[in-house]
Amino acid sequence: MGELVGADGKPRIGAWDRPLLDPNLEDARIAHALERAGDYPGLSFVERMYRQRFRLKSWQYMTAVTDDLFVAFVVGTAGFAGNGFVYAAELPSGKVHEKFVITPLSVGVTVAPSSARGTHRIAAQGLSIQIDSLEAGTGFTASIQARTKAGGRLDAELAFTSDAADQHLALCIPIPDGRYNYTHKYAGFQVTGRVLLDDRRVDFVPGRSFGAMDFTKMYAQRHAVWRWIALAGTTRRGARIGLNLVDPTPDALVSENALWIDGKRDAIENVIIEPRDASWAVSADPIELAMQPVAQVAQSLDVPLLRHELRHVVGRFSGQVRTASGQIHDIDNLVGIAEDWDTWW
Repeated sequence: MGELVGADGKPRIGAWDRPLLDPNLEDARIAHALERAGDYPGLSFVERMYRQRFRLKSWQYMTAVTDDLFVAFVVGTAGFAGNGFVYAAELPSGKVHEKFVITPLSVGVTVAPSSARGTHRIAAQGLSIQIDSLEAGTGFTASIQARTKAGGRLDAELAFTSDAADQHLALCIPIPDGRYNYTHKYAGFQVTGRVLLDDRRVDFVPGRSFGAMDFTKMYAQRHAVWRWIALAGTTRRGARIGLNLVDPTPDALVSENALWIDGKRDAIENVIIEPRDASWAVSADPIELAMQPVAQVAQSLDVPLLRHELRHVVGRFSGQVRTASGQIHDIDNLVGIAEDWDTWW
């Protein structure tokens, strides 16, 4: 399926195994302050510009992990502000190399309308990130050049690939206050390439390097709060595993909570994520995990129209998952992120 929103302004609600070519959520009619203006020909342009410029949020976030390095980066926009960051956590020591940028009115930021084609890009304030879609959104390349907060160098050239049979997750759901969310997620990419940290080179090689992604377009609530887990790697028995979990989970017919084993996706229900200083706890019907923190980054902003608190904890996850077919997989020290998000936007 290509287009998401029809002429009536209502999105199709559902889930798909591939990203949509044209998830035109921006054309959805939603509840907002100028909603009624859309019914009048002379004012519909103003309503549409306000809705798409100031209510629509979109981003693509990606992670890559290898034996001793975890990397995460994002290109995003909230209309009145753009956001980009990259950070790399050295796993043996917990040392973090980071660069965070927020730009007014999204100057220097482009987020493509779809994860299935096009380019996401930020170029501002010593940070350049370009993410290009390949294979209709089932693969990506990323090029990053950054001058870190400490004045060092963080450059990367990475490729994310998935197998033809792998089941991605794209879904569209209603959220409270008459809004909608479209997202494309996958955890379990194989990653190749390299990262340069100052004068040190870290290679990402097949079979030992894995990644995850989150592309989202959302007519968001004014105040959004969630906790989120994303990780990818291998189980003790050698299966390729990915997890995407969110708490609280929106009340909808389908959910982004998912487990991937060798590219096959299972739905997950009843997710509970409990942030703790010493160890995060993650549970669901087929999952019991604990996460030991390795490193942490945070972003905080309080300006007109935007109050933003973001915390990412990079950690080692251990525990057990069970597939819908009853297979049990143990994981030991699998590195991923736990996100704590609280934003007025």
